[in-house]
Amino acid sequence: MLLELLGAAMIDADLDKLAYDNPHIHSTEIVKSDYSDEYSLSKKGDSFAKFYSKNKEVMKKVLGDFNSRKDKTEQYLKWVSLPREQLNGHLDEIYAQANTLKSRQGLLQRPLVVLGIGGSKHTAEFLLNMTGQNNGDVYFYSDIDPMSFNNFINNTRVGIQNLNFLVVTKSGTTFETQDAFKRFEQKLIDYYISQDVRPKDARNMAQKHFAICTDKFAKDDNLRMQIRNNPNYIQNLYIHDGVGGRYSMFDDAGLFVLAYAGIPKGYTERILSSAQRISNNYTRMDNIDSNSAMKNAMFNVYARNKGYNIIYQQYFGRFFEQGGENWAKQLYLESLKDFDFTASKAPDSMHYATEGLYNHKNRKKYYVVMTTIDPDVSLNYKHYTAAIRDTYASENPMIIESLAVEGNSIKPEAIGEYIQTKHFETVFMGCMRRALNKKTRHDVYIQYPEVVQFNVETYKKKFKIKKEDIYEALEINRPKMEADYEKYNVIPGR
Repeated sequence: MLLELLGAAMIDADLDKLAYDNPHIHSTEIVKSDYSDEYSLSKKGDSFAKFYSKNKEVMKKVLGDFNSRKDKTEQYLKWVSLPREQLNGHLDEIYAQANTLKSRQGLLQRPLVVLGIGGSKHTAEFLLNMTGQNNGDVYFYSDIDPMSFNNFINNTRVGIQNLNFLVVTKSGTTFETQDAFKRFEQKLIDYYISQDVRPKDARNMAQKHFAICTDKFAKDDNLRMQIRNNPNYIQNLYIHDGVGGRYSMFDDAGLFVLAYAGIPKGYTERILSSAQRISNNYTRMDNIDSNSAMKNAMFNVYARNKGYNIIYQQYFGRFFEQGGENWAKQLYLESLKDFDFTASKAPDSMHYATEGLYNHKNRKKYYVVMTTIDPDVSLNYKHYTAAIRDTYASENPMIIESLAVEGNSIKPEAIGEYIQTKHFETVFMGCMRRALNKKTRHDVYIQYPEVVQFNVETYKKKFKIKKEDIYEALEINRPKMEADYEKYNVIPGR
């Protein structure tokens, strides 16, 4: 279904518009060609359409470079073909494992607790919420302090013995996730011992509450090595090589969560098929004019060049709330490094967002991305989002995105299109910024900065440093060194 976004009610309709369609998402960029007074976006005749047309050859060059990298694991672009890989058999195994975990503990339907941080959490959380079908069967946990831990167990109201767990960490060494894993496992062991189960049997029983999703290949210190050859854990779940956490929406963890929550496999197959179709379309060299992700990326670059340096992503509806805001922030900030980005869910954010955007000192700073569901779901929703759209469009460059619905959820095809488009858009944005910048256009990168992490390891290394290294590096007295060692070298689950 094609969604009509712009109506006759547009304020001052002197707009440059570049619109394009996916079957289940409609997105329109709006640039007003001549604002009044100090709020001018651009000079007359200097439009986004001209900017876009002028740089088509650069876009093709960027896409060609992208295509030369996308199938190489070390480039971290394997999310491009991930939906197809999942559809080619592994999805059946994921659903089978979810059903095995659900049935291990008898007839009682036990909630699933997903243990992970960053993309290991936000992707699955957002994916599930867009289906509209999380009926309290799935929780997400990502803390390390004992108060949050105890409160979390109490708030589930079912007792530790009635919870199952999915542990998600690509490296298998993520401290925060291992800490949570050890805490919950020990809590289960203690419970079974309290029921007069022998310690060895208690450990075996506790392990049967866990599914593990991590790197496929074992290393000496990672989680895969720790669980290898232990049939108690469900463990044929992988975070695929060449897929970074924030790009892993369609990896095993997210699909396992859908399966556990009771999302029909056919529904998930529709999501994946749609995402793969987007990948096929957006890598075609002869399809640049219909490449929605490239157009969005170019519009982002254009608005930023005009001084609108803060991207404000505003989601309209509960479908986007859990995980969505955090996933969007991680995708942009972790990928683009220096972008000023904020995300919120409306209507909750409307008062402070409107005050912030329309304070006279801020009007030239914000570029708005407004994401809605089909405006025709109700008369109130249609009028409400139209009024906000027209208000924003009177002052800000913006993109309007609207996703089709089906029943009480976002249409599966729209989910696949939307997420995969955002993946491409993010990488293309960074590539185009460099390609159009005189200082960086000739830079050569072994890997795109948008898919790797240069700075995350900074704090991680503090957990791994050896006591002898501290003594040698800092050359201070032993009592101080002991304190530093204890400060940073903590034991997961302690």
